Amino acid sequence: MNSPKIKIFIGSGEQSLLERKVLIYSIHKHTQRDLDVRVFNGTHNAIETSDGKPVPAPLPLHLKYRNLTEFSLYRYLIPELCSFEGRAIYLDSDMVCLRDIGELFDAAIEGHDFLAKPEYTDQDGHTMWALSALLIDCERCRFDLDLIFAEIDQGLYTYTEFSQMGKRFLARRPYRIGEMDPEWNVFDQCSGKTKLVHYTNQLTQPWKYPRHGFGDVWFSYLRDALAEGWVTESDIDLAIQRGYARPDLREGNSPPRLNRLKAFLRRR
Repeated sequence: MNSPKIKIFIGSGEQSLLERKVLIYSIHKHTQRDLDVRVFNGTHNAIETSDGKPVPAPLPLHLKYRNLTEFSLYRYLIPELCSFEGRAIYLDSDMVCLRDIGELFDAAIEGHDFLAKPEYTDQDGHTMWALSALLIDCERCRFDLDLIFAEIDQGLYTYTEFSQMGKRFLARRPYRIGEMDPEWNVFDQCSGKTKLVHYTNQLTQPWKYPRHGFGDVWFSYLRDALAEGWVTESDIDLAIQRGYARPDLREGNSPPRLNRLKAFLRRR
């Protein structure tokens, strides 16, 4: 029996063009399974596929303007876009996949609306969830964004409590959340066990700032993606020109000129 095609949705925007292309390459690199990868481009309120023209995303403009980032709310459209059938993965664009994504797609999800990583706690010590990587059961999971934001506006819970599935939100919307293997969403570091590294700190992301402690991982995938045609020199030029990547990006995680400057300053 053939394995089902793995559906993956990536949250992104124009400023994330380079990162998402590296992520898509890394996903393909580690699996032999059939993939259906779609990108939420929040800049244009569009859905992009590798083999087709962009199509409008079904996110009303009054909700698009409630986004915390360019793509915050698009993940909640996934069950509808999958016709409420099967399962799907959601990932933020500032990630690199280090293992076969099929392992996550095949994870046990029975009885849960989705799997996520428990990452935060509220002031009373209750679990809150990182929704930057999700495995969603599209058959049972529903997100009524109009109703949710009406309740936010009524003060029944906060936007943060919704976006991290806090206790006040879950008291009204009792989603059943299962724990994802935390190695599928490791924040800003990497070990031999890491399956997906997530560069969450916008002040240290390696395409913006040099000498990230685990930036060599991202740059190794960038170089391979460039060599294999998943990323082009034009993509790099455009990211630099737009100010979304540092001008010395091609010099890697530890630019030689920066190292020479630091050595010079130490000698003074």
